[in-house]
Amino acid sequence: MQSTRLSLHSILTALEIDAACLPLLEQAPTYDELVRAHTPDTIYTAIHAVGDTLQVAPKARQLVENLEERINIIIHKLKFIADENKPRVLFLSNISPVQLINDTYLETIARIAGGIPISASADVANADVIVVVSESPIPRLLTAFPVLLTQPEWAQTAAVKNGNVFIIHHPNHLRQPGALIADDIEILAEILHQKQFFFGRDEDAWMKFEGY
Repeated sequence: MQSTRLSLHSILTALEIDAACLPLLEQAPTYDELVRAHTPDTIYTAIHAVGDTLQVAPKARQLVENLEERINIIIHKLKFIADENKPRVLFLSNISPVQLINDTYLETIARIAGGIPISASADVANADVIVVVSESPIPRLLTAFPVLLTQPEWAQTAAVKNGNVFIIHHPNHLRQPGALIADDIEILAEILHQKQFFFGRDEDAWMKFEGY
């Protein structure tokens, strides 16, 4: 399974620090450990480390408290949902040809957002929700989708039958762990549990594919 590197740039942006400070972090003894962070706790630790290194510890502490509060709200609302009742979510990086995403960060935030990530191609048939996180232009995806989703192995999935196919079209979301982790979890929670959550991120971060 791949592990996407931590976005230090997102942390600097959240702390309102100029990106010119990035070399200072790259030279820090803990740099290699920092960029491996992909869970809430390790990201919090990384933010505190950035705050200490760049002498903005109070801002870093405030950022962590905000992220933790937002994520805990979602965890609390979903804590009584049994695993067997959680939607199985499949992440794709491309659809022509089909490419599954096996990424530790996406798997982590999918579980926090109340989903069961699918990481093997053999389990594609069990997908309740399909989420595409692609670098391909949206028009190209929208053109290729009908061809893919009418194929028998895809048409028979619960995701396609129930119209639960989504595209993440914001270039900064669900791409890398970092200061946007709470946003990413909120986006997924809103997609996976639409009756429990409404953050309005369908206006700027994701869209539902309905052209089939």
